[in-house]
Amino acid sequence: MNVLRPLTLKERVLCLFFPARCLNCGRAVLPERLFCEDCVPKLPREPFLREFPLEGRKLTVAAPLLYEEDFRQTLRRLKFQEEWGLCQPMALVMAEAAGSLSGEHTLVTWVPMSDKKLRMRGYNQSALLGRAVAKELGLPGREVLEQTREMETQHTLNRPQRADNVRDAYRARSSVRGERILLVDDIVTTGATLRSCAKALYQAGAAGVECLCAASSAFRPGEEVPKDGETW
Repeated sequence: MNVLRPLTLKERVLCLFFPARCLNCGRAVLPERLFCEDCVPKLPREPFLREFPLEGRKLTVAAPLLYEEDFRQTLRRLKFQEEWGLCQPMALVMAEAAGSLSGEHTLVTWVPMSDKKLRMRGYNQSALLGRAVAKELGLPGREVLEQTREMETQHTLNRPQRADNVRDAYRARSSVRGERILLVDDIVTTGATLRSCAKALYQAGAAGVECLCAASSAFRPGEEVPKDGETW
């Protein structure tokens, strides 16, 4: 995994006062590194690239890491413990994974959160990741989608229940006609949420949609991909 890039002057100055820390364990590392030498071999890496059927189209989803072992706790720190500083190093890894997609994106957006949950948590981790990824890729990023109703928490449901839970649960706030969209989320499991969001984007005029997540806990090689129409 090549996750190195030249540091900007601002980043170098900040590193003098705020030393870089391993994304996984918090140990001090060189400024240009995301993980310490002890954690690199332990990373649950299995690049995820799958095509999910979407009403006659194919929805491609990429994710660089597995939602397993220590990295599970890293994502939970971002999601529930307000460790927003994790977004930038995660965005570096995700931006590299975006290279496995078409690369023809014109806009970055993200999976939205309900108003109720946003008030309770105070932030949407997918929005933070989406904005950071947009910056890394040099693309505009904006909130396009909104959640139309309250839903059950996805991780408490099985695959058919997840599909029912998110059916027609999203809509676009404005037209995205002609845009080729990169849709960002933190984790892909069954792909039901991403497919529901992508459907809403196509209904709003998107010319194309691909998805990028930080980690996957979904289908492994050799496992069956859901059939078209199965989750609607």
